[in-house]
Amino acid sequence: MDSRSAIYSGITRVPLQATAQFGYSVGHILNDLCSACWFTYLIIYLTEVRQKSKDVAGLLMLVGQIADGLATPLVGIAITKIGLQRYGKRKTWHLIGTICVAVAFSFIFHKCFSCEDKAESVQEIYYGAFIAMFQFGWASTQISHLSLIPVLTVCKKKIVFLNSVRSGLTFFCGIAVYVLMWYLLHAYGSNMEPLGPGDDRAFGYLSLIVIGVGLTFSLLFHLMVKETSDEELRSQEAEGANLLGEKPAQRTIKGWLKCQKFYLNGIMYMFTRLAVNIPQVYLPFYLTSSLALKKESIAYYPLMMLICSVIGSFMTRPLSKYAGKMLTYVCGVALVVGSSFWFQFQEKANPCPTYGATALIGAGSSIMLIMSLSMTADLIGIHTDTGAFVYGSMSLLDKISNGVAIALIQHFHPDHCTPVDCPTARYYRYTMSALPGGAAVLGALSTLVLAFLRWRNRNQPRPNPVQIQQGESGDEDQEPGNQIVVSNSNEYATATESEQRKGV
Repeated sequence: MDSRSAIYSGITRVPLQATAQFGYSVGHILNDLCSACWFTYLIIYLTEVRQKSKDVAGLLMLVGQIADGLATPLVGIAITKIGLQRYGKRKTWHLIGTICVAVAFSFIFHKCFSCEDKAESVQEIYYGAFIAMFQFGWASTQISHLSLIPVLTVCKKKIVFLNSVRSGLTFFCGIAVYVLMWYLLHAYGSNMEPLGPGDDRAFGYLSLIVIGVGLTFSLLFHLMVKETSDEELRSQEAEGANLLGEKPAQRTIKGWLKCQKFYLNGIMYMFTRLAVNIPQVYLPFYLTSSLALKKESIAYYPLMMLICSVIGSFMTRPLSKYAGKMLTYVCGVALVVGSSFWFQFQEKANPCPTYGATALIGAGSSIMLIMSLSMTADLIGIHTDTGAFVYGSMSLLDKISNGVAIALIQHFHPDHCTPVDCPTARYYRYTMSALPGGAAVLGALSTLVLAFLRWRNRNQPRPNPVQIQQGESGDEDQEPGNQIVVSNSNEYATATESEQRKGV
């Protein structure tokens, strides 16, 4: 955030205290813990432990993804209109989301209470209702927590710090879940191989521990963080407007819908999330079916993938500094494609090298995800008023595409193995090789098209400032950083040049 934007947001805001920083940082831990369980263990729990059909498991995952995708933009709109003013609108929705997540997640990884002997359709409705409730709560907590950052502080260093700590705790939560699952399968799982109904107690304990720990940190969040009221924010923005005059022109939702880069960025983000989430969901199946490893492998191999994701995240800053964001993204794609070939040709007799493939896909997918989010932020640029629409749209596309992909994978799943042939083992091998690698390549192609559009726009003449002032923006695909903004006093020539002007 540049100094001009900071003044508009209220530069006189009270500095963020250390207790509030800590409270905010731990406010998303419940979501992070549940998310690690959701993607890695839901499908394998439903099919192997609860013995549901492949189609039913895929359908329940699809229901959850659609509920999350639809809830994200709706909650974003509701936060601005509904909530307890004294307590804070965002904290109100965070509390609602926390309650929904804690209640619903308690039932997802347990037997169907009072309906275990009922018809399959009754159990599907039971699990589907709690999954939809969980995803609504998850989206409410996520959106309200993210939207609190610009309310708490306008200091760029503090914003970066809060986002960094939040991301670091996300990785730590994943590591904690996998280590805990490793212990629970060893201590409370059945002695039978492979994974089966006898391991239900291990998954039940996992969900209860996750909820208990997550609720503890959520309580700290609500006790330590005080949300600034909307009246105070408007007063601070009015004060900033008096100092600088009219606020820079913002791109409308209609303007985004006319922007080619908006769609290309969404496609790139969709394929990136597919390359990240599909391996997370199907790695346990690949390990236990294609490689016939022990059931504890569904804990320590995902743990290795997550640790390498952390390493990959640290690589993004120096790589993007010297190679640029798009080329860094392509480097991540290369790692994911390399891991796809490795998964395909990995020998069952010697599974140890699988750690290498897991490390590659962990680091590569992390680089792709961080760079795609960074390029999305660049796309939004100074148009922060409609930034939530951009993120919400891409999140909707991400959730639905992942849900549909997983449902299709489950639908075309072959029959169980026979003593002579095992099509299931080959199916998961193809899933772990073709889908992540293919999604990564398509993401890279989207990035190349974006690079071409950026090059084309840089070689076009800039629009007339008078046209911009009169609302004739010309090319909707103009780079956000190159758009000319003229205030009533004509004091500033461009938004991006404001950082270069002394005394702004």
